[in-house]
Amino acid sequence: MKDAAIYYDDSNPSSIESYAKQAIGKTFLNILEDYFRENPEELIEKINYYNNPRSKGSLGNLIEKYYFYYEPNSISEPDFPKAKVELKVTPYEKLNKKGGYKAGERLVIGMIPRDTAIEPTLSDSHLFDKINLILIILYQRIKGNERITHTIDYAKLFSILGCKEDLLIIEDDYKKIAEKIMDGRAHELSESDTLYLGACTKGATAEKSTRPQYYNSEIPAKRRAFCLKQGFMTHIINTYIFEDIDTYEPIIKNAEELIGTDFESLVTSKINSFIGRSEDSLASQFLIDDGPKKKKAKSAFSQLAFRMLGVKSNNAEEFVKGNVIVKTIRLEENNTIREDMSFPTFVIKEFIDEDWEDSLVREYFSQNKFLFMIFKNENGRYVFKGCQFWNMPTIDLEGIGYQEWKTAQDTFKNGIEFYFQGNKIANNLPNGSKSNIFFVRGHATKTAHLINGVKYGKGQNQLQTYADSLPNGDMMTNQCFWLTKKYVLSQLDTIFKS
Repeated sequence: MKDAAIYYDDSNPSSIESYAKQAIGKTFLNILEDYFRENPEELIEKINYYNNPRSKGSLGNLIEKYYFYYEPNSISEPDFPKAKVELKVTPYEKLNKKGGYKAGERLVIGMIPRDTAIEPTLSDSHLFDKINLILIILYQRIKGNERITHTIDYAKLFSILGCKEDLLIIEDDYKKIAEKIMDGRAHELSESDTLYLGACTKGATAEKSTRPQYYNSEIPAKRRAFCLKQGFMTHIINTYIFEDIDTYEPIIKNAEELIGTDFESLVTSKINSFIGRSEDSLASQFLIDDGPKKKKAKSAFSQLAFRMLGVKSNNAEEFVKGNVIVKTIRLEENNTIREDMSFPTFVIKEFIDEDWEDSLVREYFSQNKFLFMIFKNENGRYVFKGCQFWNMPTIDLEGIGYQEWKTAQDTFKNGIEFYFQGNKIANNLPNGSKSNIFFVRGHATKTAHLINGVKYGKGQNQLQTYADSLPNGDMMTNQCFWLTKKYVLSQLDTIFKS
C-alpha cells in the first residue's frame, strides 16, 4: 500500500480536493494502470473484477484504494475523518433529447442502523458528519462502454450547509425516516416517503437483505441506506459543479417559510386556499384558458398546481429535486373516477428481461412521490376540492403490485395473443377490471399493430412512432403501466369522497 501522506494532507479538505482534481481526464483504467504498473498479472485481474457489474467492487472503491491509497471500510464516520470529508464517486448522464445532464443514480451515503438505536434528529446522527462536506468525483456514464473506460470529469467539494432551505427539508426527511423506524415500521419504509433524503433498499436481493428490526423483532425489514435522491443529485451536479443555473422556480422563496412547518404542509396550505373554485375560474385567473382545446387539455389541470404555488413555469424546483409528480384526479358526482391513471411507456423487450428488484416500475413507484390535485364534477363543472401528497405504500408495491407486474411480464414472455373485439384489436393481457393495482394497456395517440405481416390501426403507417416490437417480430401499440381507477380512489383521503 502506498503512503497517502506523500500525495495529500488527509487533514486538509483543500489538499484532498486538489489531489482529486489531478485525476480529471484520467479513466478508471488509467488509475489501475498507474497503481499496478509493476504487476501486470494483478492488473488484468483487477480490470476483470471492476468491469464485472456483478462484482462488489464499485468504482468508488477503486478510487479509494488505488488513488487515495486507503482501505475502504464501512465505518460510520467520513472517509477522511481528520478533514471530515466524505468521498463519493458517482456518474452523470447526458440528456440527448432535452440537452443538459442528470445524475446517473441516487447517491448512497451510509447504512441505516438496524442492530442499534437510531438518533431521532439529523444533527445528532453520524449521517450529518457524512453529508456536511462531500468530495464529489463525477464521470459521464456512457451506455455500452466498459465501466473502467469511463473518464473522470469533475472533482469538487460540496457542503449541504450551503442552502438553508435544502437543509431544513433534509432534516425533516431524516425525522420522518427515524420516526417510522422507531415506531417499529421499518418494513414500511419507502424512498418515496421523503423529498431529498431517501431510505433506499440495500442488498443483492430483498430476501437476502431482510433482517429483524431493532425496534420490532417480530416483523423483518429490508436493509436500507440513507441516500440523496436522484432528482436532488441532478440539482447539485448542475448547480454546484457544472454551475449551470437551474431555470426552475422555487416554491419556497425564503427559508423562514419552513420555520414551524414542513414542506408538504406548506404546499398543501398554499394550494388548498383555492378550494371551492371551479376549474374554469382558476384557469381564467391564471391565464391558462387561451383557447377551448387548451382549456380542456388534461395538462391544464396540472398547470394550475404550479400557478397556485406562485410558480409561472410547468414545474417547481423542489418538485424536480424531490421527484414529485403532479397528477390530476377527476371525481364524478357519484364519487367514482372515470379514467385509470397512466404512466410512462416502456420497451417491451427490455421489460421482458427485467428483474423485479431493478425494474422500471418498482424504481418509479419506490422513488417518486405524487401530488394529487382533486377536482370534482358538480353540476357539469369541475370544482377544486384540494390536494393530497401520496406515495405507494411498500406493502402494496411489494405485494399485489409485484404479483401483477409478474403476471404482465409472464404474458409477454409466453406470447401475446391478439383477437378482434368488434372492429378493435384486443389481447390477452389482464385489463383494469381484472386487476387490483397495476395493469398494462396501450398508450399512444393512435393505435398501431403489425400481426403476421399485416398492419392495423390509424397509426399503421407510422409503426416506429406508435408501436413497439414483440419478440416474435409482431408489433403492438406502445404500452405502459396504469393504476386502476378503483385503486386510485381507494388511496384518496376520505374527505374527498364525502
